[in-house]
Amino acid sequence: MQHFLKRACLVIGLLQGVMGLTAASATDMDRQWPAVGRLNVTGGGFCTATLIGELHVLTAAHCVFDAQSGARVDVDDLEFRAGWQDGQAESYRKIAAVKVHPDFSFAEQEGLKRVASDLAILRLRTPITHPDIIPFSVAQMPMRGARVAVVSYAHDRSEGPKVHQGCTILGRKEKAQVFGCEVDYGSSGAPVFRLDLGMPMIISVISAKSTHAGEPISLGAAAGEKLVILPSRGANFLRP
Repeated sequence: MQHFLKRACLVIGLLQGVMGLTAASATDMDRQWPAVGRLNVTGGGFCTATLIGELHVLTAAHCVFDAQSGARVDVDDLEFRAGWQDGQAESYRKIAAVKVHPDFSFAEQEGLKRVASDLAILRLRTPITHPDIIPFSVAQMPMRGARVAVVSYAHDRSEGPKVHQGCTILGRKEKAQVFGCEVDYGSSGAPVFRLDLGMPMIISVISAKSTHAGEPISLGAAAGEKLVILPSRGANFLRP
């Protein structure tokens, strides 16, 4: 694949004159994901993030780094807004701690190795126990060709999520997953769901976008291979 990774960082704070997806009004399907929300960074940037336990949120690791300095963003500058829609969230939570996958290196700006480990678990200061906000579980990656869905915010959809259904798993390259799903700036950290297990389950987290043969593609880490969620111990990364 030529130009396989044109840009690994999708954080909206870096956006300057980017042309992306056409803005769309929210549909009922778009509103039915209250555990998916915006991870806001003080200063105006945001990524997409997902509740995976009452105290834990999953996103892309590069979302918690300052793009200019390469330093970790202070946890006081991060806030998860569950189900963010039209200026209001179902729940607001500040972040207590951030755990980045041990293989991830922000300094490695380009390359599939970075994509394959671009995961971070954020621990909330207080749990989200709202009865309508049900955390998502993590599952293993299905076979190539399986249909998946991506739920994400983006620079032209900052006030509500959009569901991209019907895209497929294109394959795997150097441990990074490749999807035929169109994403845009702000979609970093967005969950990729498999829908064949009776309920949506997270299989990946969006890290980057590119094109192949003139068609949009997205890339992410295989979440099911990288982390474990235990009710008694919360979320943690598996050993590399």
